[in-house]
Amino acid sequence: MNLKKYMMNEMNFDRIEDFLDGDLTESQLKEFEKELLEDSDLQMELDLHMEVNEAIMEQDVMDLRNKLEAIEIPSNPTQKRKLKFLTKWNIAAASLAFVIGLGSLMYIMNNQSTYSNDKVFSNYYKPYNVVINTRSSDIMIDNLLVTALKSYETKDYRTALTLFKKILDKDSTNITGNFYSGISNIEINEYSKANKNFTRVLKHKNNLFIEQSEWYLGFCYLMTNEKEKALKQFYVIAQGNSFYKTKALEIINRLE
Repeated sequence: MNLKKYMMNEMNFDRIEDFLDGDLTESQLKEFEKELLEDSDLQMELDLHMEVNEAIMEQDVMDLRNKLEAIEIPSNPTQKRKLKFLTKWNIAAASLAFVIGLGSLMYIMNNQSTYSNDKVFSNYYKPYNVVINTRSSDIMIDNLLVTALKSYETKDYRTALTLFKKILDKDSTNITGNFYSGISNIEINEYSKANKNFTRVLKHKNNLFIEQSEWYLGFCYLMTNEKEKALKQFYVIAQGNSFYKTKALEIINRLE
């Protein structure tokens, strides 16, 4: 920028600020308005000053404005005017940064990966560890259960299912047999069968596998492409005090 143009900009700076502040005399105002019609650069500079002024009107940055305006004001009129404009620029920049930051956050939130049913399943599903919490009055069932759970622990789910079936043939309401049959069925991709197992556990109502069955039933719905039922199931968990509450909320956010 050459010296002449620089000096013109300095002069325009003062005139524009006086114009916006209403400090021009009548004759100066007429001359300024005439120049605006003839000088596109002057019009652009005025537009810029006006945009800066508009930016600082936002309520969100009023606190920042007060802090910046509390800076010691120079006594020199030229420096005072420049500080005033720079203060506006700082506030406008802060406003822009806030908007950009908020926009970025909204973009991330709105574009957060929506997981497919399969991805939710692979990220959140894990087979349940073995816990024997019941004893029946039938020694044969107890022995079958111990053997079945040993197969389950070694991930021999088909053998485990064969043994669990023998238990359920004798007692279809056996909670442990139904629950671990459900997990075993999930492991061999028999989700509809698993659904029935967990539903039996839930219908019993008074047992130690209620929360777990609610959780795994949600995955059964996911893997049979019943997304609405899955969401409803995870909502039930999220609204309670289940151990799975936090993860259920995560899944809901991923699916919606």
